[in-house]
Amino acid sequence: MPPRKRNLQTAMKTKDDDKKVMKKFKTIPANSIIHFFCTKTKQDKENEENPPKRRSTRSTRNTQSMAEEGGAAPSPIKEEKKKLAFVKYRGAIKYYTDGNEIAEASDSLIQFVEKQPGDGLVPIAFDMEWPFSFKTGPGKSAVIQICADEKCCYIFQLTNLKKLPAALVALLKHKRVRLHGVNVKNDFRKLGRDFPEINSDDLIVNGLDLGVWCNEVCETGGRWSLDRLANYVVEKAIDKNKKVRMSKWHVIPLDEDQLMYAAIDVYIGQLIYRELERRAKLKEENEAKFIEKNGEAAFKAVKALGENFLNEKAEEVAI
Repeated sequence: MPPRKRNLQTAMKTKDDDKKVMKKFKTIPANSIIHFFCTKTKQDKENEENPPKRRSTRSTRNTQSMAEEGGAAPSPIKEEKKKLAFVKYRGAIKYYTDGNEIAEASDSLIQFVEKQPGDGLVPIAFDMEWPFSFKTGPGKSAVIQICADEKCCYIFQLTNLKKLPAALVALLKHKRVRLHGVNVKNDFRKLGRDFPEINSDDLIVNGLDLGVWCNEVCETGGRWSLDRLANYVVEKAIDKNKKVRMSKWHVIPLDEDQLMYAAIDVYIGQLIYRELERRAKLKEENEAKFIEKNGEAAFKAVKALGENFLNEKAEEVAI
């Protein structure tokens, strides 16, 4: 009976193949066989749940995104974002719209700067606001925010000014003033375009971008927003309410929400500066101690391994 013979031959061949496979697996340790089948089952399950065309081609984030979000790379399986408290400002807000009042306030700030001990630079947080239209684009610079002391923020509304008061110009380009902020050079350039009495190059000389400084001190990478920098450096969140951020900054008077928004931007900037200043000093001290104890060659070797010397006990790093 030919059909039966063919089936018998097929069955015998299959049986012989099975024996060969089993003989092959006898030479492999049992643990390896179990691992082989478990791994395959797990992979098959993963492929069923995540078809290849829908899976991400990148399982980890790059250095830039890590720096911008202010933290280490999360687990590829699940990312848990740390909840941070919003910044709250309880200091004074001095709000001026008149040119003479702005000049008087600027004079008082100059006196504050010149009374500071020593001859070093005095950090002052700086920011600006202006109206924006999707039809016409950005409007003229409308508000300048300044914070030299965390207990007091100045809000100068420029709407009624055809020219900046001389005292304000003198404050901004004072040789002892270090204006700082995130992407602050762009603010300087816009202010110079809107008010020709300001030479943006003069402000850039002593100005400081907090994001660039953070990358230098903390050895991070990438570009920063003020919110992300606050998350990373002082572990605080900023309420960037779009309704307030995109509001009519040129309309007098500003409401309470606008004033608080403007004040927080420079208040948190001053906090970030102080913390980065503390870390920079700690880093410098730790590096000096390590070099004194272990030598320059050892210092370069440890740096090459990724040590940033920001740890409180970084001078005790072992090679």
